[in-house]
Parts: sequence; C-alpha cells; structure tokens
Amino acid sequence: MALALFLGSVSAPSFAGQYLEGSPDDGLTATVSRSEPNLIRVEGRKIRRIQGVEGEFLVTPDKETGAAYLKPNTDKPILSVFVADDAGRHWKLMLKVADVPAETLVIRDRSRSRVEGRAFLADESRNAAIRRVLLALARDTEPEDMTARDTLVIVPLWNEARFVLVRTLEGALLGEKYQLTNVSSSRMVIDERELYRRGVLAVMVDSLELEPGEATNVMVVLEGRDG
Repeated sequence: MALALFLGSVSAPSFAGQYLEGSPDDGLTATVSRSEPNLIRVEGRKIRRIQGVEGEFLVTPDKETGAAYLKPNTDKPILSVFVADDAGRHWKLMLKVADVPAETLVIRDRSRSRVEGRAFLADESRNAAIRRVLLALARDTEPEDMTARDTLVIVPLWNEARFVLVRTLEGALLGEKYQLTNVSSSRMVIDERELYRRGVLAVMVDSLELEPGEATNVMVVLEGRDG
C-alpha cells in the first residue's frame, strides 16, 4: 500500500522541501519516502526525540544539526509521530508513506513565519490551507469555515474503475472525497496525474495499487468558486 500527496500549483511535484507551517496544537501533514531516510528538522530549534508506535519507523538523530532522519519500517500507508524540540514543544505529524525519493520536512512555527515577508507568508498559508482540507477529507471532519455534504454520485473515470463522489467540503477552497474501486480482473496501478483537471490544487490517494475488487479513498482539493 502507498499514499502520495501532490500539490499542483503550490509546490513542485518533486517536493524538494516540504514546509509544515503551524502550531504545536495543529496536525501537520506531509509525504515521506517508503524506502529512503527522510530528513526532519524544526526551523530554528533542535529535535530532542521523535515518538510514535514502536517498530513502525527507525530514527537516526543528527546531533550536530539537531535534525533527524526517519525511515518507515511498516507497510502502513500513514504514520503518526510526535516531534519534540528543545523549546519543549511537541509537533504532531501525519506522514503519508509513498514510493517517492527521500523527502525533507521542515517544521515551521506559524508565529515565526509572520515576520518573514508577506509574499512568502501567502504561499505558506495557502499550502497549510490545502493540507488542512486534505486532512479534513481524510478524517471526515468539518472545519468551522467550511460546509460538508455527504453524497453518492458516480463520476465517469476509467472503464476499469468505479469512481464515486462520497463527500464534499465547500469554503475558500473546495474539497472532494471519492471512493475508487478496481472493477477489472487485473491489478490496477494508479497514476495520480490522471486525476488532475482544471482548478485542482492537490490530490491525495490512500493506495496507489489495487487488486481486483479493492477500493481506495481519493481526496481532491480545488480552487474555490471565487478563485
């Protein structure tokens, strides 16, 4: 199983570096490599420890820089970890494990970023907003500034797949959650690029490979109606 996160117009698909902006009370979402060590650092601070379910990942600290390398050690598509820094803060990360090259995750305190330029802040805020919608779709929650609606609409996609819109979120951005089922007799490998269309900012797929009869969730974030 694998999961990939792609931010279309916000970041390059290669994710040279993922900035996770927020506060310790937020749940921050990122993508990590399944097969390679991923660098995690807290901007301006040093990491003291990374905690989670024992056996799901391996951590190698870099004592000189205060960063750490994390490598998944499980087939689970999502890992939840807590990163503690030397300021006594604990950052909660929801990590999607995907077949991608090694990633660099930079945790950024939202209050710190406010003084670093309006243009940069605009990009960071947009990035955080997209991740927030993806997280709400994945967890079936309803953000205070959005309206959720459950639905059941079959959407034409591929002959080998049944694609059903099951939930929407509407606010400054739009969110759509689909269930994609492999209705063929062969194994299906999903290319998330085929799920992009005009206005799509991000696509998140729970599993990129489906056996016959298997299903996966697909979360899509689009520009708002006024965007």
